[in-house]
Amino acid sequence: MNQKNQPNPYDPNIYPNYPQTATAQGPAAAVLKPEDSIYTRRIRAQFPFFGLGSALYALFYTFCLYKNTSGITYPFFVAGTLCYFFFSMKKLGVPCKKDSVFYIVSMILMGISNCLTGSQPILIFNKLGIFLLAFILMIHTFYLDKGWNLPKYLGALGEMAGTVCACAFRPFRDMAFYFDVEKKKKTGKKNYVVPALIGIAVTIPVLGLMTMLLAGADAVFSDMLEKLLRSINFTTTLQIIFLTLFIFFCSYAVIAALGMKNIRENASDLRTLEPVTAIIVTAALSALYLVFSLIQILYLFIGKMQLPEGYTYSSYARQGFFQLLAVCILNLVIVLVCLYFFRENLALKIILTVISGCTFVMILSSALRMLMYINRYNLTFLRILVLWTLAVLFLLMTGVTAFIYIDRFPLFPYGMAVVTVFYIGLSFAHPDYWIAKYNLDPAHMSYLNEYDINDSQRYLSRLSSDAAPILLDEEKNPYLHGTEAVGQNALPANRDAAEEEPESLWINRYCRRIDALSQDMHIRNFNFSVHRAAQMCENKTVDSFVR
Repeated sequence: MNQKNQPNPYDPNIYPNYPQTATAQGPAAAVLKPEDSIYTRRIRAQFPFFGLGSALYALFYTFCLYKNTSGITYPFFVAGTLCYFFFSMKKLGVPCKKDSVFYIVSMILMGISNCLTGSQPILIFNKLGIFLLAFILMIHTFYLDKGWNLPKYLGALGEMAGTVCACAFRPFRDMAFYFDVEKKKKTGKKNYVVPALIGIAVTIPVLGLMTMLLAGADAVFSDMLEKLLRSINFTTTLQIIFLTLFIFFCSYAVIAALGMKNIRENASDLRTLEPVTAIIVTAALSALYLVFSLIQILYLFIGKMQLPEGYTYSSYARQGFFQLLAVCILNLVIVLVCLYFFRENLALKIILTVISGCTFVMILSSALRMLMYINRYNLTFLRILVLWTLAVLFLLMTGVTAFIYIDRFPLFPYGMAVVTVFYIGLSFAHPDYWIAKYNLDPAHMSYLNEYDINDSQRYLSRLSSDAAPILLDEEKNPYLHGTEAVGQNALPANRDAAEEEPESLWINRYCRRIDALSQDMHIRNFNFSVHRAAQMCENKTVDSFVR
């Protein structure tokens, strides 16, 4: 921000508690620092709002998320977080940008997905996605980031995280600042805040001591106090208090870190390195990639995917897939490094285009190898995630290829949109449902031997509640038939009986786990997927299991 355009730091509209005659040599000089941003000064001047707002948000956070990873309160938590942030920005005079709608909608959708799925990997990714999008939304709202590139945004995220840690104890400093201002404003008037705080600090130990003495003096009072203490879960209480305090300091620190506005808004041009170095390295790589890609096209694609002599589907897919995936990711990084750190050069652009083209061939080769492996064996969450990663890599590489020749191509927003939209699609797709459907498909099961079938059953029994519509459907699950109850009424009376249960009764194990999850549900952590699966487990029956 230009110094000429900055408002007077002692403006009474910014510091309504200061006398209007205050100057840098007046009472403000003792508490203001010249390097403080105008937003930092507004936060300090309005400490009651931001302090109380952070405290209320901490209580709201604890209510929604304490021991609750997938409950119905999650979308409300996301909405409440957004309301708290934008209301704080309004108090600071920071307007909301229209293109923030994408981040807002994406966060809310991830929050909704949390209470609709029982898949632990999806729940973890949802939380990470909400956290990352929240940070990007904050930076996007507070800074002019239109011209920022990928290195600038990554640096801004790191700098923001460091500033938040540095502001961990800002509530204490800002509170002292606010009371100092109040004291200077009310010269000659009594201030009851500090005496009240001292009174509270003295009351706690005195009250505890007197309670102990009175408990020893009267048996009835002691018995009543003992019953009261037994009814209190001190471990849970301490956990709730610690979580609330932690979120209070974190939420206030985030607002304080934004208010410092210490991230430079101008994105520096980092393309200063000599392109000859990059040309030599990438030319050698492109020659190697061209030979490899030609082999893939002639042998894997045109050759009808016939395996080399002595290779099995398992060894062929496993041997090549993970290495190719690693090369594809490294190629993406190499091309980005060349584009962001080396001076523009036509020969380098052509070579990078060749590398990008070869990367597309490698992505397709990796996908075909994985599909071969899935077709021979089973579908798992990791294999779905791998195929998802390849699809995202393909689109990211497409954007990078466009960026090679179009400097103004919005690569970071494009990449954010691709990853976010594809991930939301994965989250709402309920991968465990499709895993169960594919693995129980008679056409696929015909490829499996007895060992593979047993291994498949063990994996299916560990799927989340999302798979219940398939696993408990007699038409789709060939192992499920209809007379013996597998719901709550069929659960063994003790753990030893459960451990002695035949290996083939994997549906029972699945239903026991779903039943245990449903028993722990209440108004805060109600999950639609678990509730539906629990109802199906109660109503379903099995007659026999085919091993």
